[in-house]
Formats: sequence, C-alpha cells, structure tokens
Amino acid sequence: MDAQIAQAIELIRSRMPIRELVGRYVALKPSGKGVWKGLCPFHQEKTPSFQVSEDKGLCYCFGCKNGGDIFAFLQKIEGIGFREALERLAQETGVELPQFKGRSSGRKEALQILELTQAYFRANLSGSAERYLQERGLNPASIERFGLGYAPKSWDGLIRHLQGHGVDPQEAVEAGVLVEREGRYFDRFRHRVTFPVLDPMGRIVAFTARALEKDDNPKYLNSPETALFKKSQLLYGYPQARSTIRERGRAVVVEGLFDVIALHQMGFTEAVAVLGSSLSGEQAHLLRRADAAELYLAFDADEAGRKATLQSLNLEIARSFVVYAVLLEDGKDPGDLLLLPDGKERFEVALEAALPEVEYRFEAAAAGLDLKRPEHKQKVLEALKPRLISSEPFDPVVEKLKAKVISALELSPRALEDYLARARTPKRAASAAPDRTLGIGLARPDLTEKRLLRELDVIALLYSVPEEEFLQWALYVEDHTWPPEGSLLAEFMQAARSEQGKSRILRYFEQRGEGARLMDVLMKSPSFDQQNLEAHLNVALARVREVYYELRLDKLKAQLNSTADLDKTRTLTKEIQEVLQAIEAERRVYKR
Repeated sequence: MDAQIAQAIELIRSRMPIRELVGRYVALKPSGKGVWKGLCPFHQEKTPSFQVSEDKGLCYCFGCKNGGDIFAFLQKIEGIGFREALERLAQETGVELPQFKGRSSGRKEALQILELTQAYFRANLSGSAERYLQERGLNPASIERFGLGYAPKSWDGLIRHLQGHGVDPQEAVEAGVLVEREGRYFDRFRHRVTFPVLDPMGRIVAFTARALEKDDNPKYLNSPETALFKKSQLLYGYPQARSTIRERGRAVVVEGLFDVIALHQMGFTEAVAVLGSSLSGEQAHLLRRADAAELYLAFDADEAGRKATLQSLNLEIARSFVVYAVLLEDGKDPGDLLLLPDGKERFEVALEAALPEVEYRFEAAAAGLDLKRPEHKQKVLEALKPRLISSEPFDPVVEKLKAKVISALELSPRALEDYLARARTPKRAASAAPDRTLGIGLARPDLTEKRLLRELDVIALLYSVPEEEFLQWALYVEDHTWPPEGSLLAEFMQAARSEQGKSRILRYFEQRGEGARLMDVLMKSPSFDQQNLEAHLNVALARVREVYYELRLDKLKAQLNSTADLDKTRTLTKEIQEVLQAIEAERRVYKR
C-alpha cells in the first residue's frame, strides 16, 4: 500500500472513533473499560453479542462472526467497496486522500460524466416520454425520486452536451453513455425513457433505457459493464429501499424496474429489482447488510420466472433468510397493479399468501406430475435432491422439505433416508481424496489446530501496530519464525509483503475462511502498551517456533517408526534429539 494512503488511513482512524460510527447503526451500551455491546446489525438476535472495542478500533459479533475496523464495518453495513468506504470516511473526517494508483481519477471523471448525462436526460423529459410514464401510472413524485429521464432521438445530442462541459467523447465511451464505430461517436441511448442505476452510495453508475417504439429492439438497453458498474453486484432501487428494508426487516425482490417504482408508489418501499435473470450472491449480501431477515421473491409467473426463483433459493447465502415466493393472480407483474384501483390491496394479499420456500420448491418440482405414479415420484425426488442433501446439521428447510416429501409422496421416513444415503455416496467417495495438509507434514490434527491458534496470536499482535509500521514488523516476524509453506502465517506474510495494508489483509483472510477466527483472537487479545510490543511479540514467536518444531518432531518420529535401516535410524535419532533441545529452548523463552 502507498505510504501516503497508509498515513491517510491512520489519520481517518484517529478522527473517526469506531464507537461513533457503529453507534449510528447500533444502540450501544457500556460493557467494561473502552468496550461497548449491542444487538448485531448483521443478524437478528435477542441477546447482544456484538462488541465494539475503542482501544483496538474493532467491532465483532461473537454470534455471526461479522466485524472489522471502521472501513470493514462501513463496507458491510452499507454494501460498498473498500475504496468507497475510504472516500466517504475521508470526506467526513476532512482527510485529503492522495490519488489512488491506477484508475481512481478515471473513476471520478466517469461519475462526473454520468451526472452530466443524467442532467441531460432529465432536462429532456417531456412530450411523449412523459406521457408514457403517466400512462404507466407513475406520478411526478415517483419520477423525481427515481430520476427518470428521456434520451432524445438525436444521434449526437448527448455528445454536444458533454463536449460543452469539456468531456472528451472517448471518456464518455468508457463511462458507457456513448458508442464508437470506425472513429465516429454516437449517443448510446436514443428515443428511450432512461432509468439511472445507483450504487449503494447513491451515485449514478449506469443507465437502463426503455424503448418507446414497439419495433425498437431491445426493449431495454443497458449500459455496458464498466469499472463502476457490475450488474450482478447492484440492485435497482436499493438506496431508496434500504431504510425501509432495515425498518421492516424484509425485502421484496422483483425483476422489472417499473415493478420497483410501482411498488414504491403503492407504499411497498422495501422493493428492489435484480439487474439480471435472478438474485446473485452479491445482491443477497446487500440485502443481508440492510438487515433483511425475510425475502419475498416476486418474479414473473412464467417458466423463466420460476427458474429465477429457484436459482435465487439455491444461493448459499439465501439460507440465512426466511424466503417466500409471491405469486400474483392472472400472471400479472407488480407494475401492472399500479393501474388497478385495488392494486395495493391485491399485492398485500399476494404477500400474505406467499408460499414458503418448502411449499414453492415442492410445487415447482411436482408441477404437471401424477404423484401416484412411482416414476413421477422419482422425478420429484431427483428435482429436490440437491436441496435435501445439506451439509448443515440442523437445516430447518431440509427438515420441513423432508416432512413435505414424506407426506405428499406417501413415503416412509426410512425409504427417504435410504434414498438420500445412496445419493450422498459419490460425495463420500470424493471425500477420500488425499489430504492436502500431508504435504507440509501435518500428521496430527491437534498440532494443526495448535499451530493455527499460535499463528493467530502473532497476527493479532501485528494488528496492534500503526499502519505505517505494519510491514516492518511483519518482516520482523518472518525473519524470526521462517513460517513453513502452506501455513496461515506464511500466507499472511505473502499478503503483507504485497503491501495490501491491515484492513485489506483482514478482508483477504475473510474470503480464505479464517477471517472470523482472526477477528475472534483480535477481540479477545489483551491490550498492552505499544512500547512493550517487541517483548510480547518475542514470546508469541517462541510459542510459534515451538509448535513448528513439534510438527517437525512428529514427522521425524513417523519416519523413524517406518524404517529398519540402521544408518537412517541413527540419523533420525540424532535429529530428533536436536529438535527436542530446540523445543526446550523455545519454552525457556516464554516461561521466564
């Protein structure tokens, strides 16, 4: 990480206490010196397990394992990236950020170009485009709230508008609002109603445009994906819906942009739309960060809509929600209800009658089949098999789905369990694959766990140093431990040498699967005076080296037991004695 950015990060941390930031989202109560507790904002709970440490500048939930520093917390709670979190906190604390290497200035220019484009579209909303929106039932407040506009028929109207503000056409191509063919530039959107797409920070990052002519294809034209716009990571209407989602604890997920606006106008301001064929994992994470506990999937009633619903249900993260499928009568879309005098009441009825996940899955699997016929029962089981086989020991959906299958297909519980056992057999065979840890000599699970815990202790100490000293101390640790290839500490050192910075390394290990354990150790580790860091570190390093030697000893003993060669036995015995002496030397360091 650039030294100037590291300094800026530390300055932001000093000016933005984590308690102040977290306190905007969580009601905190004192729980010891410099420690505060509250209900976790990332999962529903009745007993507070979310803790904030002012001294360490960290927050963490001992229940769902979510947490981090001020940047990580803002990212998770608002569903934004690190750069956006850094920029927002820098602006709030009055810290001037140096330019990011690469495309930071380009990102800013693209955002400015998109704002200028939006101003052009908004200024041109009149005539047939405005009448079209009115015919769809949208009122002026909804049009204003969602920033709907109009792209005129002209091939170069937007080009001239942007050039008048000093924008180079090639920059506008990169922002996704112009196209270039054989050296000539054209407006991407023409004679279309425009919908600005916002990121979680409320910034315009793309446009979707709806054709006004019947023979103008495609009906909806989207901006291309850019550095700012990844459609699988965004939800249409999310910034407008986030506060209601948090307040009501639920989100209504639809397919169409008009559906979102119509539902908001009818009072269902927790509605958002996917920007693809179904809900993605990233989009589900956004909803989780907005405190949604329930998801109501109101996709189209056709085959594509049913497929989208099932794809969304099959997301791993979807298992952290209570999910319902909303079915509107006569195959209507939510947007169609806006033109009906009782449209709001109809949608309320549809929400109340929404099918729980188990019922929807079974009905989708059994559609068009005769459940009295054995071969059709088999088809239902095959369709439901992926969800019935769960790695979770207590998966409520699986248990309810099993009960539904047993009842509807008239199966005995033993027959269903036998079927699922046979279905799991290939996975069991696959699990017999060689253990990757054997290559680095991890013969005993207890030693593997011991090594991991001691490495985490060292990493926790490294996180206590200022950002600008982090790499220096990380290299000190590496020079005094020589972590073996494949160990957590070795991977940590590799990340540290790439100058990712403490916050980014924490996110890296979250993705690796050790983030929760690292945060757990960080929150539980005692505070100490920075002047005593080296002494604390040397003790922790001795304990790590000890377990490395123990692993080596374990491997040598295994080799000794498997050889009958006298010379090799002597060599191994001598090496074992040397390792035992090294272990004893390390113990003397931390037992002083």
